[in-house]
Amino acid sequence: MKTMKKLLAAVLATAMLLGVTACGNKNDTPAADGDNTGTTSTTVLKMGHVYSETYPMHLAMLAMADEVYEKTEGRYKIEIYANSSLGNESDLNEGVNIGTVDMAFTATTPLANIVPDLACLDLPYLIQDSAHADAVFFDKSSPIRASLINSIDSAGFKTLALVENGFRQLYTNKKVASTADLKGLKMRTNGMKTIDMTFQAMGATTTTIPYSDPYMGLKTGVADGQENPWVNVEGMKFYEVQKYFTEVNYQFHPDPFYVNAAWWNGLPEEYRDIITECATKMGEYNDELIDKNSSAAKQTIVDSGCEVYEPSADELKAFQTAVQSVYDQCVTEGICTA
Repeated sequence: MKTMKKLLAAVLATAMLLGVTACGNKNDTPAADGDNTGTTSTTVLKMGHVYSETYPMHLAMLAMADEVYEKTEGRYKIEIYANSSLGNESDLNEGVNIGTVDMAFTATTPLANIVPDLACLDLPYLIQDSAHADAVFFDKSSPIRASLINSIDSAGFKTLALVENGFRQLYTNKKVASTADLKGLKMRTNGMKTIDMTFQAMGATTTTIPYSDPYMGLKTGVADGQENPWVNVEGMKFYEVQKYFTEVNYQFHPDPFYVNAAWWNGLPEEYRDIITECATKMGEYNDELIDKNSSAAKQTIVDSGCEVYEPSADELKAFQTAVQSVYDQCVTEGICTA
């Protein structure tokens, strides 16, 4: 907890300063230097995520897979499994951790089940704006970024990239202009306690539904709404079943791309260097796509006939004030330290 205590304090301080193993084919090992058989064995690496095939992370991973295959001369082939086909985010976390999945993208939120300190990063309005997010998570010289990656890697992972996923918004079956409008609504969450606390502080109740299932849950009334970045909403077509959106920017989750540490440590250095380089470029490409596609996704949602409400500064301040109790609750329950 001491490490995350320092990390949380640093995140808040940064806001003020800104003004705001593996399960691949184990027998298919790379051919040794000087192998005169004339053949190249290929190790297949399974990479999983919960997003659609049109999502920026998927497109960026396709580019990375091609580059890894080319630069390793066919020795490593990354097979990408989208749409939760290898399981939900918690399943992917566990799979990479124990070595039944080679690589994964997930938010830091479900990783908190394995690395409890990460729960503090889901406190509402911890990240103030894009400049703050860049300084905290994506500046390679950021000590906060380094502490975050060290926390993840201490649990048996090797983090190869932190990527952007955008600020998270609300969408519901009625217009929400204030926390009073959330009272009585049942909001879908991924089950993370800090997110449940946030909605409960705003007067809503919560229900846990895996990321692959909210479409039908929202359509059938199992939930009255949920929260996600614009690109997630557009990619999963959630706007087809919920017509009211509120741009509250209440959370920002960096998504780590990581592999099993034991497998990574056994990889020849030349291939670690290649995969690291490709992962860095993948992260940069993802972030470009997120920045480009967020506005386009929001426009798609508007064009579909949905209503997007943008709170005034005073209204947004009221949202922020309503959830301040979550910070005290997290300290009281030992989720975060004071």
